[in-house]
Amino acid sequence: MTTTFNINGCKYNVNLINFPPDITLNTFIREYVQLTATKYMCLEGGCGVCLCVIKGKQPISGETRTWAVNSCLTLLNTCMDCEIITAEGIGNKKIGYHPIQKRLAKMNGTQCGFCSPGFVMNMYGLLESKGGNVKMTEVENSFGGNICRCTGYRPILDAMKSFAVDSIIQIPKECIDIEDFELSDCSKVGSQLRVTCQKPLRYLTYPDGTQWYWPRTFSELFEALSKIQNEKFMLVAGNTAHGVYRRSLDIRHFFDIHAVPELKQHSITNEKVTLGANISLTEAMEIFEQSALNPGFEYCQQLREHFDLIANVPVRNVSIEKVFLKKLFPLVYLFALVEII
Repeated sequence: MTTTFNINGCKYNVNLINFPPDITLNTFIREYVQLTATKYMCLEGGCGVCLCVIKGKQPISGETRTWAVNSCLTLLNTCMDCEIITAEGIGNKKIGYHPIQKRLAKMNGTQCGFCSPGFVMNMYGLLESKGGNVKMTEVENSFGGNICRCTGYRPILDAMKSFAVDSIIQIPKECIDIEDFELSDCSKVGSQLRVTCQKPLRYLTYPDGTQWYWPRTFSELFEALSKIQNEKFMLVAGNTAHGVYRRSLDIRHFFDIHAVPELKQHSITNEKVTLGANISLTEAMEIFEQSALNPGFEYCQQLREHFDLIANVPVRNVSIEKVFLKKLFPLVYLFALVEII
């Protein structure tokens, strides 16, 4: 009944039965860990004040990936074995502030400060995912999901663009260079909790009868699905659709499909490009860009550019392309584009 993850380097061993089945990462961070730099507002994945960064392993390659997420939509039950980083984790008044935080303040990019942690964590996630090698155009394209209602975007973007490798923006002398980045030690931001060795969680039944499943293979997923008969269920990936189309309140079964390797596979051949059903939009864009280099698949670059217009970076980081191909909502226009191709 327990799951383990890290927040700012501190290990948490959480008994999920003590929390609601649909508790979000945002609620857990703010109300239980009491790290309140992570804000909440729209609860739809559109304002960016709830952003934090997650590091996790890709189930196929085992590669560690880093991405910014909307914690207001990320379900706590999907964070197993992940490393979660909040604004307090990269810098605070006790251990010193991170270069991104310092530069945002020194370059007049903050006023009321409510949106600032979200901007900081989005930039931190971008730099971490790209190894610090980002261009100004990438920076500007990464903040479509961050809203500021008081300062204005020019000083904010100037501060963020100053980290780009092609930046021509003058940096205040008192700001630290990007080479000085480092992640804070967990002992400085929280207490270390004891974690016991345990078998990977497979399923959990809550007192109200709601069930969560964590299948590790395709066969495990279908075996579990075969047992629920006609009861309502949900395959949980990024949970981003909930931000716009609120899910039904009578769902009895939740299936976290993050660890199913078959759904994360992709292949590129001379004849076709195949994407697994749980590949995120961000991952799909990377695959399309790679595919466009092959003769006959140049059109994949247009697909990549079209995906780039969907939602914003934190949403695309976890939202899966299969959602946009499903003919469920009449306003989903991506299906028509792919069907034409």
